[in-house]
Amino acid sequence: MASGNQIGVGIVGGRRGTGHALAIASSGGRMRFQGVFDPIAATSDQFLAEQGHGKAYRSYEEVVADCDLIILASPQQYHAPQAAMALRAGVHVLSEVPAAVSMEQAHMLLAAARESDAMYMIAENYCYFRENLIVAALARSGALGKLYFGEAEYLHEMKSWHRTGGGPNGGAPSWRYFWQVGKNAITYPTHSLGPLLQWMDDRIVALSCIGTGRWTNPENEMEDTVTLSARTRKGGLIRMRLDLLSNRPEIHNYYSLQGTGGAYESGRGFGDKPRLYLQGVSQHNHWRTLEDAAGDLLPPRYANPPAGAGHWGSDAWPLLDLLEAIETGNRPPLDIYAALNMTLPGIISEQSIAAGGTWMAVPDPLTMTAGIGVNPGREMPLA
Repeated sequence: MASGNQIGVGIVGGRRGTGHALAIASSGGRMRFQGVFDPIAATSDQFLAEQGHGKAYRSYEEVVADCDLIILASPQQYHAPQAAMALRAGVHVLSEVPAAVSMEQAHMLLAAARESDAMYMIAENYCYFRENLIVAALARSGALGKLYFGEAEYLHEMKSWHRTGGGPNGGAPSWRYFWQVGKNAITYPTHSLGPLLQWMDDRIVALSCIGTGRWTNPENEMEDTVTLSARTRKGGLIRMRLDLLSNRPEIHNYYSLQGTGGAYESGRGFGDKPRLYLQGVSQHNHWRTLEDAAGDLLPPRYANPPAGAGHWGSDAWPLLDLLEAIETGNRPPLDIYAALNMTLPGIISEQSIAAGGTWMAVPDPLTMTAGIGVNPGREMPLA
């Protein structure tokens, strides 16, 4: 544990942890980096050499015993079990995405979060992209009216990541081979759904998932492009496309949003700028760039990300927001319920696509019963 009022932070997963270490360093002394755990000892050692201090933990249990807060940058199949263990030990958790990979894991994680006094937050950094923060503020202001349609695409050819040697035939299968393209589903949903659900202040209640077939690399279970159509609790419609296999340049942050008062479309790259149309404000049938139209809507808190923060400055904010929640006792902005609302549609999509696109209900984490005991607990304020 860190001394004094500092929060001692451990990182699990040395390859993805560099950006998180930078966020720790930018906390103004409120957090201290304790150490790192990676099952590949050389990765931990290299990470510590870059940081200049910290411990090399040789088991996850050591991290839990030594830290006040754990950042899970491990492969996605470990997120829920590792988070549950930490929470039950009273250790705060910032988890990379998605929150879980199965309904069994989702129930496990929810139970641990409800039974613990520690805080959980999902590190969905796409909610913190500059453009997405501006759109969130626009949506909250009511300028776009009632929101009824949103779409997002995550197109990121990653075949070289699916084997340890790079390329479709280069070395042994990596964890991504099994958990991202080894299942026919929306296996990586939160970068797309997180911002949309935040903007629409909504959750998905039912979905249908279909795919294109296996063309590029037929050995994978996942079809080349998988699409999801979803109904929300407020009656809106969401469309999402995930493609980790097709031969093409990446577009991993496309969004559009439609409301009764206007529309937003992010750029698709190649010089295409994010744009906005506001009925009665914009020139009729003419787009304006988001930056020109949004004025000072970017929340001042997020105006100056720590220098070097990855993903266009967004990587630091989840940890800093969780830190503020811990210090104030307030719920973190992307808590266990937000995490499951953006994760569960991906889990249910596997059932839908296996059933030929049949519409399937998506559970509401608020009414899932995991972790409800004989005495009132953490679920009570939400009843």
